Formats: sequence, structure tokens, C-alpha cells
Amino acid sequence: MPVRIRSRFTKDDAVRFISHLDLARTVERAVRRAGLPVAYSQGFSPRPKIAFGSALAVGVTSSAEYVDMEFLDEVAVDMFLEKISDNLPSGIRFTETVEIGPEIPPLMSVIDRASYVITGNLEQSQDLGRSVQSILDSEVIWVERPGKKQTRRIDIRPWIFSLEVLEEGVGVGSIYLLVQTGSRGNVRPREVAAHLPLDKSHIRVHRSGLFIARGSRLLSPLDVAQC
Repeated sequence: MPVRIRSRFTKDDAVRFISHLDLARTVERAVRRAGLPVAYSQGFSPRPKIAFGSALAVGVTSSAEYVDMEFLDEVAVDMFLEKISDNLPSGIRFTETVEIGPEIPPLMSVIDRASYVITGNLEQSQDLGRSVQSILDSEVIWVERPGKKQTRRIDIRPWIFSLEVLEEGVGVGSIYLLVQTGSRGNVRPREVAAHLPLDKSHIRVHRSGLFIARGSRLLSPLDVAQC
């Protein structure tokens, strides 16, 4: 009987420059090498039934990525974590797995919030806290994004839900950012960082969470899977 599982995994510094496509291929190869009974799609070019959450940009690390997998037979959670870990390269680590029912919707259709920590060198004589407050006080924040036919101009301010200073020391600053992600709207961390007094050539971005908004509550995809 087919079984679906949902896992959380991390992407560390060692692999932060691989693309989302390469990440997906790496996980697929690990599943095959581990001998796990992954299910495949039908059709001319069958693909393993492995579906990731919101794609992570190249150069960004993460402590909260998610992936759904479907298997042909029952797979014990502990055994899955052990086998997948033994076949993954350094820098990718699966940390938690739960079984999910057929009624649980795909990750991409429900994830709508993402949190980040942005760290960088402070530009000389600049106040990070004041810049953060300026963003929060803004009614609109326009960004331009290249399209297939023309550049689009988008106001991202409605999609910034939280922005706060985590650290502002001698020459270094970091902020926490909570934004919209998914098909209804999306904010790229560097679009916000462009308005901060940080050295843009040495910014580090870390995704600290992916969430599903339920009113004022933020649930992780694993929380939803276990409701």
C-alpha cells in the first residue's frame, strides 16, 4: 500500500552554491542508492514521486527545508532517516520525518510564509535599526523584476510581515525577516537587503523557516501533517 512521508532537512555551507535542481537530483540519487521503495509517476518519462517545498536560491543556506515522498510500501521513519543520511553528501541532513495521509495537500500549494536571517558587514556610520524602521514605516517598496517580455514593477511592502534587528555590533549587523512566499506573492531577501546599510557584496542569507499561515498562527509543514 502506498505511503507518503514528509521530511525536514537542512542545507549547510558546504552545499549552499548548488542549485535547487541539483539539490533535487542529489536527494533522488540518495533515495535510489538507499534502496527505498519510492513510487514513480506514470507516462512516457516516469519520475520518482518526490516533491519539494519552496525552492531555495543559490547561495542561501537553510535549517528548514521540506520534501514529500511517496513509497510503494511501508517505510519505518527511523529506518528512512538512517538510510537517507548514509547516502547524502556532507551539507545535506534530514532531521525529522513523519507519515502523512492522502488528504494532506502538497507542500507547494500550502507554504506561504518564509523567514530569513540576513547578516553582513555594516556600512560605515550607518544605523541598521533606523533603516529597518524606515522600511516598516514605508507605505510602498517598489522592486523591478525581469520578465520574459518586459520588466515588472512590484510593490513588496504588503508581503513583509516582520523585520527586526538581531545584532548590531562593531561593523556587523543581522536582521530577522518574515515574508510572503508562494504563488500569491513572493519577497526575495536581497530585495529587502537592498534597503539596508549592509555591504551587498558579502551578505549571507539563511532561511530559518517555512510556514503555513493559519490566521495569526504560523505552522510548520510538519505541524500541519500531524494535525
